[in-house]
Formats: sequence, C-alpha cells, structure tokens
Amino acid sequence: MDGNAKKPTVCRYFAASGDCYYGDECQYIHQTIGDRPPIRAMTTGSETHTLSQLPAESKLSTYLSSLYNHNNHDLTPQISALSLETANSRRKIVGTAPVSSAGVSVLSGSSVGNGITSNTPLAQSTNQLTTQVPLPPPSYFISEEIKLDLLRKQNVLLAPAAQDITPDLPDHVDNFHELVPLESPCSTLSSTFGLVTSVYRATNMKTGEVVCLRRIHSFQPNTTNTKGLIVIIDNWKKLIHSNIVQLKQVLTTKAFRDNSLIFVYDYFPAAQTLMNQCFGNSVSGSGSTSVNGLSTTARPYSQQQNQRPKLLPESIIWTFIIQLSSALRTIHANNLACRSFDPTKIIITNGFSTEGLTTTQQHPRLRLSSVAVVDVVAHETFLQDLQRCNHKILITHYQQEDLLAFGKLCLALACNSLSAVKRENWHQSLDLISRHYSGDLRSLIVYLLSVKSSTVSPKNINDIMPMIGARFYAQLDLAYQRYDILESEVAKELENGRLFRALCKLGTINERPEFRMDPQWSETGDRYLLKLFRDYLFHQVNEDGHPWLDVGHIVSTLNKLDVGSPEKICLVSRDDQNILIVSFAELKKCFEAAFNELLL
Repeated sequence: MDGNAKKPTVCRYFAASGDCYYGDECQYIHQTIGDRPPIRAMTTGSETHTLSQLPAESKLSTYLSSLYNHNNHDLTPQISALSLETANSRRKIVGTAPVSSAGVSVLSGSSVGNGITSNTPLAQSTNQLTTQVPLPPPSYFISEEIKLDLLRKQNVLLAPAAQDITPDLPDHVDNFHELVPLESPCSTLSSTFGLVTSVYRATNMKTGEVVCLRRIHSFQPNTTNTKGLIVIIDNWKKLIHSNIVQLKQVLTTKAFRDNSLIFVYDYFPAAQTLMNQCFGNSVSGSGSTSVNGLSTTARPYSQQQNQRPKLLPESIIWTFIIQLSSALRTIHANNLACRSFDPTKIIITNGFSTEGLTTTQQHPRLRLSSVAVVDVVAHETFLQDLQRCNHKILITHYQQEDLLAFGKLCLALACNSLSAVKRENWHQSLDLISRHYSGDLRSLIVYLLSVKSSTVSPKNINDIMPMIGARFYAQLDLAYQRYDILESEVAKELENGRLFRALCKLGTINERPEFRMDPQWSETGDRYLLKLFRDYLFHQVNEDGHPWLDVGHIVSTLNKLDVGSPEKICLVSRDDQNILIVSFAELKKCFEAAFNELLL
C-alpha cells in the first residue's frame, strides 16, 4: 500500500480538538465541517440552517444545544456516547459520516443504508430530531437513587451491636453468631403472642447468610405431640411467597440462660413495621401496640378526627390490600392461617420513605412476618380445640379471624387512626371512608368486617377480587415497570465486573518496582507497550493541556482490549521519542503474557 495513502477514517484527535500532533503526515483524514456537504433538514421554528453556515470555531454540539434549549425542552433521548460510537462504527459500511467528539452523528445528505434519502419526510424528521436534541451525558453505572438505597441497606446490614447497650448477648446461638438486637429491650408481653419476645439480626456461621431471629423468652414447647408440631413447622417452611417472610428454622436454646424458642427468618435490612410507618404518631401518643389487641388513646374519637394527619392516597391503600390479600390467599390455600395479622407484624421492605407514605409515587413492598409463631406457641390450645371439633372446621375458624383482622387493618389505614377499629367507632369510620374514597373500598371493608356475622357459608379471601377489579392490573403494571427499571440498571453493570478485572490485571503489571530481581521488568518488552497503553487509556489531554476525561473512551477501549479487536491505535511515549502503531489484538497478547508471567 502507498505510504502516502490516507485511511478512510477521520482522525479522532482532529475531530476532538481541530488539531493533530502528526499534522499532514497523519494516516487518517482531517475533515472539517466545511468539507462536508450541507445538511438541509434542520429547521427550528422560522429559521432554517445548514451545517456549512456554522462558524469554523464553533462546535456542533454547542450549536445544537442552543437550538434545543430554545425549542425542545421536553425532548430527552437516553442515548449514550458509547452506543453512538458503536453504531457509527457499523454505519461506516454504508458510507455515513463518523461520530464527532460531542457524540453527535453527522449524517450526510445522501443515502443512509436502507435507501431513504434526506429528501424524504421520514429522513427529514429523523435528521431534525437527531440534530436539534443535545445528547445527555452517558450513563454507564447504576442510578444514584438505587445505589444510595442499596448502600443504606448495606450499612444497616453491617452495623455492629453496641456492646455497652447489650452486654448480655451470647456469642452464638446454635449455628448463628454476631447477634444484633433489632428492637429495644422490652419485658412486657407482646399483644400479639401474649409472651415476651425479642428480635435479633444474626449470621449463619456455616453459610454466611444474614438472618432474623425472633426469640420467645422462657418458653419450652410441649413435647407430647412433637410429630404434629414438626408437621406444622414444615408446612410453614415450604411456604414461599413474595409478600411473606419465609420461615427457615425453629430451634430451642439455653444460650440466653433460659429456655428460649427461636424462629429463624429471612432478614430484610432497613425494614420498618407498618405500625411505625403509618401509625407512628398514634403509637407514640397513646401507647397502642396492636390493632387487634386494642389499647389506644382515651381521647374521644371525634377529637382524634380533628387532629388526624393527612389521609393516605387510595392508590397506596389498594397497594396494601392487593399485596396482603395475595399473601393471605396463599396461606389459606395451603390449609394454614396467619393468626398474627397485625401492623406490628407486617414489615415494609421496599419503597420506604422518612416523609411517610403520603404520595402516589411510592409503592412499597409489604411482607407478613412472624408467621408460624402462634401455631407453635399455642399448639396445646390447638390440640384442646381439636377435641371439640374437627381440623377443617378449626382451620376455617382461624382463617375467618384472619379476614376480620384484615378488615380492621384496612379500616385503620383508610381512617389513618387505630381507634377507628373499635366497634363503637365503625359507623363514623365508614362514613369517613364514604366521603373520601371509592365505593369499592368501603364495600371491601364492610365485607371483611362482617365475617363473623355471616350465618351462611364461611367467607373466602377470593371473594374480594371483584371489589379490587382492574386495580389489580394497575399494580401488576407497576411491578413490571419496576422490573424493567431494575433490569436496565443491572444491564449498566453487566460488563463492569469484567472491565474491573482487566483494570486490576493492568494495575499489577504497570509500574511494578521489580520482578525476579529485574527492576526494569515493567519498562521493557511487552510491559512497555502496556505502559504506553495505560497513558493512552487514562492520561490524554486536550488542546489546552487539560486532562481529557471521557468515560466512553475508557470503557470502549477496555472492551476492545478484552475482545482483542484488530483495530490499531497509536501509542506515544511521554517524551515523544517513541511512536508505536499496534492493534488491540497484539496488546491483548502482550497483556495476557505479562500477567501469566506474574502467575508463574
């Protein structure tokens, strides 16, 4: 090939800054905006412009940004510079112009691959959109909102226990160690279980999994019917649902210097109970701890109505109803009953906000916790009841109690008050719901509250589905939207692990002081190429001498190195005395050889 022949590729340095170190001797084309045919399809309002009319010193991105700021404030295409660079490399086959330094693809006035010219309306509208809208900064990493949420949960997950507050905690309980209390120490009886309980975070010594331990103080289960107790525990362990905290294990221990019963569950960091999140003010002011074991305030209900905070949006209430009814449906379908359906035993594990659930944008994930506890601790009572009626009738009775507790919870949420669930306040509460919410919500609550008054057949959780209606599809759509968002965020991080490993290997090779008694090892042979490649990757500067910080350049270059692209690049030493033209495939061979040499 003729040594003076130019490669049919625009010089990246000239495209970025308008200047090139090699000048006329550069093997790539130095093409300016004025050398290209004008583009006629860029119109903004009453003005029509062509690219040839742009000042020579102006940048295309600056010009397009000014057009966007005046005419297209609502257009925000999510296109990264890296994706445009990749797409542009493919478009070279059909003769289109390359990507500029601003990441904008400048289309020529001729055909664009599929035979559509710029004179057609479709091409004009496409040209107008792509040239008038500035490109947002490329996003290669997970969004800040999701990252901060995950970091917050990670901090909670790794937070140590304060030894001065809990000095009496055992070092380990069975196979679990690093116990951290999740609740303040309390010696009063639980209104749900009728026993003193505590909750801890712990780590499984065998698997490293972080779990939640619910301890029942000074309780030893009766072993007269151990087989039946094991069957109940196994049935709960098999129950897997997205709105139920799964039971993993039940054990007894004397590590707390008493006979304690331990329930092991999945752990969700930074979770809050529904009681604290939605009824925190009522709890602090009245000392109430339960909807079913009512011990609320002594003030008149009418006075509480005047002081009640803002009501929850109906969409939030339906979100709660759909999730909790789904959990109850699964429990009842497996011939079980929750028996602890209470806001103190329902946790919010997603969508938590310190401002409270007062906006329609928040759709948290609810989960029933502490399942199986009542079945185990009240097993003796269950056996006594079985002597008076058969198993099916008894389970149905417990399931009806679940529905009544569900109705009370819906009533409290709709009125935003725990006192609303008192029997004498039902009439006022339902009137309030009629004034502020839809008829379907009122009908659902009335249906659930009238469970025990039904003299016909027992009511079923599936009966409320017609009242939920099309709202179920709205919640399903929200779940799919959340799935799409998380999938797109994961896709950003898909290759980051691979690129991180490449950077780690490169860091172990570059600037190594010595290897096998050779202080010049990293400065000779294949390692010298990698040193120049490191400068090419990270240490480039613009025409003003300022660092050129382009994440797209770093990511795309590492990808080309990892796959061994045949594309060639120019590596220049810091003293400008050595200039090497190498391909990414050759660099990859040097890279692997140098790293393998370290492993020997």
